[in-house]
Amino acid sequence: MTQMDGLELVKLAFEAISERKLRSGLTILMVLVGSALMTTLNGMNAGTSAYVNEQFSRFAANVLIVSPSPFRGPAGAGGAGITFNDQTVNTIKSIAGVKEVVPFFSDSVEISAGGRSRRINLIGIDQSKILSIYPGLQLEEGSFLAKHDSIGIVLGYEVAHPPALSAPFATFGQSVLVRHSKVETSGNVQKTVTESRGFQVKGVLAAYGTQTDRVAYISLSAANSLFKKSGKYDGMYVVTVDPSVNDAVEKRIRDRYSGNIGVISPRAIAQNIQSLLAGISTYIQSIAIVSLVVGAVGIVTTLYTSVTERIKEIGLLKALGFSNSSILLLFLDEAIIIGLIGGTIGIAAGVVFANLGLGAMPMFRFGGAAAGMKPIFYPQDLASVWGLSILLSIIAGLYPAWRASGLEPVVALRKE
Repeated sequence: MTQMDGLELVKLAFEAISERKLRSGLTILMVLVGSALMTTLNGMNAGTSAYVNEQFSRFAANVLIVSPSPFRGPAGAGGAGITFNDQTVNTIKSIAGVKEVVPFFSDSVEISAGGRSRRINLIGIDQSKILSIYPGLQLEEGSFLAKHDSIGIVLGYEVAHPPALSAPFATFGQSVLVRHSKVETSGNVQKTVTESRGFQVKGVLAAYGTQTDRVAYISLSAANSLFKKSGKYDGMYVVTVDPSVNDAVEKRIRDRYSGNIGVISPRAIAQNIQSLLAGISTYIQSIAIVSLVVGAVGIVTTLYTSVTERIKEIGLLKALGFSNSSILLLFLDEAIIIGLIGGTIGIAAGVVFANLGLGAMPMFRFGGAAAGMKPIFYPQDLASVWGLSILLSIIAGLYPAWRASGLEPVVALRKE
């Protein structure tokens, strides 16, 4: 019996596939779609998870964010709920496990400098305590503001250095104009009142990778006056004595205010988002695997049809002395080639789709600011997709290959 070497069998398999371009192409496409979908999802999920971890890891582990209502974000303004004032600060500070309470004011403003304007989020906070919330925060230039500084402003890195501009928006020592607009009701008439105030840039933050890059900070007293808050805070950062007591402190705060208060743990948010992403990823991955299985069914159909159409060719090869194992390997090689091509192109396409997919999203929102995400592709994930594509192709090709190898030469040659 003739035993062909592997290279010759692969060459014959390629020729057989190229003779049936349309059918083989459609089968490869089915494998390609499944592997591309899995690669895209793996990359986007890994990128999103890394982004979430990075964002929330910037907070101190022992920080809770408290808002006046359980139905609003920590930096929102207006709306019904508990009034946060100095008395509230003292009440929460007296709760067991609380080390420090840092209240803040926050609102959207228009900032102008050098003839250019942009909207940013402006936060009023005691800046002597800001490092207890963001331990790694550093200044690129200048200093944080004194507690009662009424004219100073500290700019986040991207406020001072917008990515879209080649020149800084504002520099250390420069004067900027801040405009704050608020709708006021007098009788049945509503009107927009705009308050304008000049500030001097006394500090520029170094890049930190969170919403701090895209906001500006002033003192509590300056924000209270500019926003006309009358001492009513928009939220508080509660610093606990240790991360291990976060849950207990959160429960005590909620119990103290009968649940009519919002308490957010950045770490818990990160864990919840990760769990949600894992659930979504598992669901969609199952769809991708089904797509690969459909591709495998296509391989079975293609090769089975190929066996039926090539019965006389198989009989001739056997008559020339080809062994059963050679015929078996010939058809298995066709399945492997289909899986190899589909899986390889699919992985490449998945990488492109993941980048395009995240690029097409407006931006991932965090704290009212935008920050981009990038997909991450781990070698083990790519290898598993590639291996799965080939494995399913081999499994799909087993029966047609076995059937081809079992044909009797005389019967095959007589086949019309």
